[in-house]
Amino acid sequence: MTIQVKGVDAAEIAARLAEAEKILSTSPSVASFTIVDSKEAAKLLEPWLGKGNADTLNVPALIDLKLSAEGRSGVEALSKQLEAISPGVILDDHGGWNDRLADAARSGQALAFAVFALIMGAACAISIFAARAGLSANQEVVSLLHLVGATDDFIASEVQRRFTVIGLRGSMLGLFAALFLLSLFSLATRARGAEGFLLPGLSIGLDLALPLLIVPLAICLVTAVAARLTVLRTLRETY
Repeated sequence: MTIQVKGVDAAEIAARLAEAEKILSTSPSVASFTIVDSKEAAKLLEPWLGKGNADTLNVPALIDLKLSAEGRSGVEALSKQLEAISPGVILDDHGGWNDRLADAARSGQALAFAVFALIMGAACAISIFAARAGLSANQEVVSLLHLVGATDDFIASEVQRRFTVIGLRGSMLGLFAALFLLSLFSLATRARGAEGFLLPGLSIGLDLALPLLIVPLAICLVTAVAARLTVLRTLRETY
């Protein structure tokens, strides 16, 4: 959490900061706190305002606050104690910002699962149409196989094996392309210095690559099953 200490001038900010420090030092709910005075807080604005340009501003002091697990239930009481010093002493628990960030993350997850479902649906549709087209183009071969005693299950298994190889090949190429683009994104954020400020840090490792293997495996399973069922149904209807 963060405590913002405002005032009309540096003396008033320093006086309110000292009173807030006394309250935090005696509060059993506070695990630790770090004071960032107006001068140090002004340095945080230099990347946007330029070096030395924030010195003329009446920048509020900040207190980086950490509460104990038991003390989190007493946030409202602590906030009232600080407000008793002055309305310019504000406790921000970042709850609103955290809620918006969590909502955005959940929306991103929902979008990712929706895209994944669309990919599975597209793979299934492509497999069905390709299997039908293959059977239609090779009717003579299929008829000959039936004449020599090949069963529908044998023909479907051969088609399924072919589609499994094609699905695995295409999905692995897509996986490698995705990992390559993620690596470029990670390097770009580090080179621009955005990591830790606006964008989360992204490291490419086994913890990220292994879950992504689910995608090519799922595509192989969907294409193989769709092709097999399509071939079996078509053979029953035709022969």
